[in-house]
Amino acid sequence: MDAYDVCIVGAGVVGCALARELTMRARDRSLRILVLEQHRGAGEETSSRNSGVLHGGIHEDPATLKGRLAQEGSRLAVSYAVERGIPLLRSGMVIAVTWKDIRSGLWRDITMLRRLWVNARRSRLPVSFVTARGLRRWEPHLQACGAIVIPSICVIDPTAWVSALKADAEAAGVTFAFEQRVVGIDPEDDGYMVTTDRKRIRTDGLINAAGLHADEVASFLSGKSSYTIRPLRGEYYEIVAPEKKGLIGRLIYPALPPGAAGKGIHFGPRPNGRLYIGPNEVAVRDKTDYTSNQTPPGQFITAVQRFLPSLEEGDLRWAYSGIRPSIMTDGGRKQDFIVAVAREAPPFVNLIGIESPGLSAAMGLARHVVNLPCVTGRWRLPAAAAPA
Repeated sequence: MDAYDVCIVGAGVVGCALARELTMRARDRSLRILVLEQHRGAGEETSSRNSGVLHGGIHEDPATLKGRLAQEGSRLAVSYAVERGIPLLRSGMVIAVTWKDIRSGLWRDITMLRRLWVNARRSRLPVSFVTARGLRRWEPHLQACGAIVIPSICVIDPTAWVSALKADAEAAGVTFAFEQRVVGIDPEDDGYMVTTDRKRIRTDGLINAAGLHADEVASFLSGKSSYTIRPLRGEYYEIVAPEKKGLIGRLIYPALPPGAAGKGIHFGPRPNGRLYIGPNEVAVRDKTDYTSNQTPPGQFITAVQRFLPSLEEGDLRWAYSGIRPSIMTDGGRKQDFIVAVAREAPPFVNLIGIESPGLSAAMGLARHVVNLPCVTGRWRLPAAAAPA
């Protein structure tokens, strides 16, 4: 039977970032680290089916884990992408208001724009307000009467990023085991017996970064479900009309009223030069349901045509969808990231509800988890430097 110091369940962007962070912090001693993944490769679920936006936390309360770790994680991700040559688009983010918004009453909810402004200032993100005239210099085809602009926001290639994190971890000695679905976890005196559908392994500590299935993995320890993930599907269409796919070059987000779900359907350019619109937000029962009852393109056109009136349904092609592992409050609102220590000794740490901005926060989350006293104490790891 194989034995390890640390077992990470899930080889998404967070699991791979955790494996890399552990090896970096354990340079003075050898840690046997195993990453278990039920799919054939790394990052095949939420980590690769997203917009690739490194948000910086502007849409989140800076006091929450989502806000704080998205800011730290985005900064780390940009530096890492530059260092490793990962495709990165320095597009900036525009949160725009149209005259139609004003006429429909968004001016009454101007507190939303003020909240974003305050969040950006508290997070030390450079931010400015631009009038319609200023916007036309940057985006001549965009129809808007004003916008908040955050120039530092970038778009990363998430698949290349996950591959680089995995390669770094493997180079440092981490073992990845694919097509290994965890079906049971049994506590022992000083560790855990982890059973997959193919084998059993023993580990001194366990980190649950299983994404959409993190609630199921958490229940193996207690024998009951302490968390319930509500899968939310986000769909994307690509602008494929040759004369229109180059009309927008930056991330263009709508200004939404307080309480709106998600961040809104937006224009999302990618490092490879392609342009998408999405995502929407659709509740699904099945965590693997990426294609049934696809939202028709007309709903996406309605959402973005006020910014680009020339866009038509025939200019779009269905691209893909992703599913976010959301945790909801009793009132139906999304919860903050949950980083919960189920057992101190031996350590068992659950990461639950790591949805948007989970991609942005991944490297910050890895530092946060490895900094937990039960983790640093167990394996005598040095603390990470405080974020700049």
